[in-house]
Amino acid sequence: MRLGFGGGGMMTGEAAANTRQTLKRMASYLRPYRMHLLVVALFVTFSTILRLYGPVLLGRAIDEFIAPGDTVGLRNLVVQIAIVYIVAAAASTVQGLIMVMLGQRFVSDIRGGLFSHVQEMSMVFHDRNQVGDLMSRITNDSEAINRTLSNGLIEFTSNVLLLGGTFVAMFLLNWQLALAMLVLMPLMLYITGEVTRRSRAAFRTVQRNLGALNAVMEENIAGARVVQAFAREKEVYEDFLEVNTTYRKAGMTADIITAALGPMFTTMMTITIAAAALLGGWLSIQGILEVGVLATFIIYIMNFFRPMRGIAMLYNQLQSALAGAERIFQTLDVEPVVTDRPDAPPLEEIEGDVQFENVSFSYKDEPQAAQGRAPMARGNGQRSSSQIEPASSPPDEPVLQNISLHAKPGATIALVGPTGAGKTTIISLLSRFYDVDEGSIRIDGHDIRDVQQASLRKQLGIVLQDTFLFSGTVRENIRYGRLEATDDEVEAAAKLANADSFIRLLPGGYNSQVSEQGNNFSEGQRQLLAIARAVLADPRILILDEATSSVDTRTEVHLQQALLRLLEGRTAFVIAHRLSTIRNADEVLVVNDHRIIERGSHDELLDLKGFYHDLYTSQYMRVKRKEADLEELRLN
Repeated sequence: MRLGFGGGGMMTGEAAANTRQTLKRMASYLRPYRMHLLVVALFVTFSTILRLYGPVLLGRAIDEFIAPGDTVGLRNLVVQIAIVYIVAAAASTVQGLIMVMLGQRFVSDIRGGLFSHVQEMSMVFHDRNQVGDLMSRITNDSEAINRTLSNGLIEFTSNVLLLGGTFVAMFLLNWQLALAMLVLMPLMLYITGEVTRRSRAAFRTVQRNLGALNAVMEENIAGARVVQAFAREKEVYEDFLEVNTTYRKAGMTADIITAALGPMFTTMMTITIAAAALLGGWLSIQGILEVGVLATFIIYIMNFFRPMRGIAMLYNQLQSALAGAERIFQTLDVEPVVTDRPDAPPLEEIEGDVQFENVSFSYKDEPQAAQGRAPMARGNGQRSSSQIEPASSPPDEPVLQNISLHAKPGATIALVGPTGAGKTTIISLLSRFYDVDEGSIRIDGHDIRDVQQASLRKQLGIVLQDTFLFSGTVRENIRYGRLEATDDEVEAAAKLANADSFIRLLPGGYNSQVSEQGNNFSEGQRQLLAIARAVLADPRILILDEATSSVDTRTEVHLQQALLRLLEGRTAFVIAHRLSTIRNADEVLVVNDHRIIERGSHDELLDLKGFYHDLYTSQYMRVKRKEADLEELRLN
């Protein structure tokens, strides 16, 4: 078995940067379980004493009963020996069961607290941390702690106690033989330390190469459609073979080092037993040492090497568990940037009057969950498409400057402009995913920083360009907008979003299963389901971020009719890729160079013949050229 690869998981070979501090934090989290740990400690001590006492009874059997030929006494002593080892095994079983239950409960609490903490973190935290890294902390790191608590910690502690107890017992039995053993101790410790050091380095290399292998597999399996479309199967397989060969070589090196550990200890143990037998035999001939004591001593030598080997095998596991705990604590120590004030009231029923007053904002380079961590494998850090992505501006560079706007209740405000101008950032600030640097955002006169975030977002309905669907049924995904909605309300929302027709054509209708991220639906269908979800939420303020960009022209016509019904009586902010979709907006805001450079109705901006006019004209001409090309192809 590979060193550190047991227990159904993989060890990283890493060590905690601050072991003492991590141990203190672990101890504080284990405080509620201190009575369980005390009981386990008593059982470990008791079983260790019994395991040390067993060889003494075997020595007595040789000297007091076997040599004199006392079969009755031997039979009674064998019963005692059997009882000792049975009780020791029972004690070990009980302590193992307690630690398994404790480990599962402890790690369940840690994992739950970490997941809840990540969910509550501000959006800037998710912008700066990769999804794969956070998932690894919640799953792999917590599982490393679980394996150590459930099994490794007891085994390590038991081996340490057995090692120390055996050393003391050997001196009590015969100090001459014990001193002879002591001469070999530096060599044994050196070999153990050297093998442990080399194995840690080897398994770090294995872990890095495994990350590269997983990245190649994940990336190319996820992109199988593109691979086949460009006929790159051979090249992809060659890349895989190269990475796989590197991983195999690293694994072989690690396995060879680990495999050498057993023979090394066996050889040292054999040499030590031979030396003890020679010296003990001479002492026995001289009448200084009894044969039974020599037999006990030889058993102690075997018991001495077994815990040493166990400690070497478990060392990496303990270090990896501490490293995992440290990463978990680093994540838990990160505080949300956007928080509710202690006395923040909920935002009650609103009319939907929205005001931006001289708002300026830049994305801060916030601290990550852990500084200096190793880069994650490609593909593991894909961000969920349900997030509103920040603009691609470097940290601390202004994204918005002096933005002022006023949306009256029921008004539709369209935001247009080139990519990266700050349109999405405006609605991100309105949703309070981030806090403004300067100025304020008010809803019905309430500064959104003074109200509870959850109550604010309940007033918002958001439809993003990249729709995220959860695993489950179509009905459950729509109901995500309002969990208490009835089936009739869900279906009514789908009809309003023009999603009902295609849903009823599915094999299971509204009970059809949605695959991972909704990949069994087209982009347009996912968008319609997301709009139905927003319809069901019945928000006072509606945010549409390129909500019709992924639907075809025919579907868009029907969708626009549904959106007009949805927008009626609601304040709406619409980011539109197709400028033709915002002709009926009450006000169009043109965002460029992080500012609002033009504002007015669609017709007013066209008459202005400025930036919007040029943008609309160029887009209109592209559409006309495309239509002409299609007509020419049809005629030919």
